[in-house]
Amino acid sequence: MEKKNHDTIVIKAIGGFAMLYNGIREHGYTIDIDSLTVEFDEEVKNLIKQIGIDMDLDEEWLNTDCATLNGFLSGLEPIIEWEKVKRYNRIDLYFADNWGLIETKAKAIHDGGLVPRKTDKKDLLLLLKIVNINNIDEVKQNKKLKFIKEKYERSYMYLDNIKEW
Repeated sequence: MEKKNHDTIVIKAIGGFAMLYNGIREHGYTIDIDSLTVEFDEEVKNLIKQIGIDMDLDEEWLNTDCATLNGFLSGLEPIIEWEKVKRYNRIDLYFADNWGLIETKAKAIHDGGLVPRKTDKKDLLLLLKIVNINNIDEVKQNKKLKFIKEKYERSYMYLDNIKEW
């Protein structure tokens, strides 16, 4: 979430919430909204807290760790295409497009080391199928996906070792 001006707050959602909201995942569970947020001032922090109280949400309902932890998803926000989907009072809600979600999942698997989360693996395959990528050869041939092999070797190896997509 970033402060746009005194009246509007922007949430740039990724992860499970973005996938559920857009019907990409048919089922699943998430307790928070992962947002590529770098920082926000005290007024915004207080508003976030108030929303959580008003809506009976978990105290950490807005998770910005993915943007603020060094080496995780920091740096992806400016290269992702964002789609504005909703306006809630003073909050503009944006979601990463499918290509942006693919990159966040590929990075999450890569950064997960030897034991990446099963959910990220399933999500990556689902997202690839949505953009009509059904095997490793199609990943290799797709120019938009060259970043997987170039930047996320562990994710590429995971995809390369899948027998049946």
